[in-house]
Amino acid sequence: MKFPTLLFISSLAIGLKLVAQENQLNKILENLKVELVQPETISTKDFEFGTSVSPDGNEFFFVKGLPRFGRTVIVYCKWKDTSWSPPFVAQFSGKYNDTNPYFSKDGKRLYFTSDRPTQNPNIQGRNFWYVERATYGWSEPKVVPGSINDQYDIVYPTIQLDGTVHFVSWNRPDSQNGDIYISKFKNGAYTSPELVEELNTISSDADPEPSNDGQFMFLTSTREGGLGHYDLYVFKKKENGKWGKAINLGNKVNSRGMDSDPILSPDGQTLYFSSDRLLYADVSDQTFKSYDDIRSFYNQILNGAMNIYKVDISELLSFLREADF
Repeated sequence: MKFPTLLFISSLAIGLKLVAQENQLNKILENLKVELVQPETISTKDFEFGTSVSPDGNEFFFVKGLPRFGRTVIVYCKWKDTSWSPPFVAQFSGKYNDTNPYFSKDGKRLYFTSDRPTQNPNIQGRNFWYVERATYGWSEPKVVPGSINDQYDIVYPTIQLDGTVHFVSWNRPDSQNGDIYISKFKNGAYTSPELVEELNTISSDADPEPSNDGQFMFLTSTREGGLGHYDLYVFKKKENGKWGKAINLGNKVNSRGMDSDPILSPDGQTLYFSSDRLLYADVSDQTFKSYDDIRSFYNQILNGAMNIYKVDISELLSFLREADF
């Protein structure tokens, strides 16, 4: 009768450990401090989303757009002394719908998506482009080579050190409501996209951002159990190379609105993201006594348009590296 007893004790110990880890995780998530990124310069009353910080920390690229992403332009700021400069329109942007800027790990390339035309009739919709560092600014945009570009949309591509790309698409034949795909860089070109099964659900799953060491994946999703429209999640890679369970980043990061576009800082310790979070209580309780009251309220930064936020996740990542998730 010793074996069942030992098995019970072992199972109990594992259960207690998991409960303790869940409690510690919840405490860490509750202590996260979210900041609006440089109000009035980067985060304004306008529609901003989709960031990328250069590896040397001197450039901050993001997207200015119309609500519902109807028109999108890539802009950037430069670090000066203690703050970001006013934004400039990127040298290669402004004519087409350009979005999702993303630096290569060495900072020599900037990738993005665009609906600009190509010479290839088989490439349609929003596709994957890049520009290279030049003597003065950036080169002319080029289409990323390989089978990754086709007649289906590519949205939010992120690039790992080995060139592997994760992205989301809503209109590929095997996509449900928005799914995450992977394409690998082989022999100078990208392979045909494949679904990352363990990251996808019947809901919309989007905006994949892997950590530099490939051990964590951040994304946004409308999956069941979230706090609002889109919520941000993190996954830890398991020993078999697959992704573990989805960990919701909690109510300090997530809101009742759309929380999306997760991007890590060059050192991997800060998570940038976009959100249309609005102070719902303020909206519902607001009494407008004049037209000027309405205009003043709508012209504030937190007016329901997308803004850019950041949060220090160093403690969270340190914990997750040792936890059994």
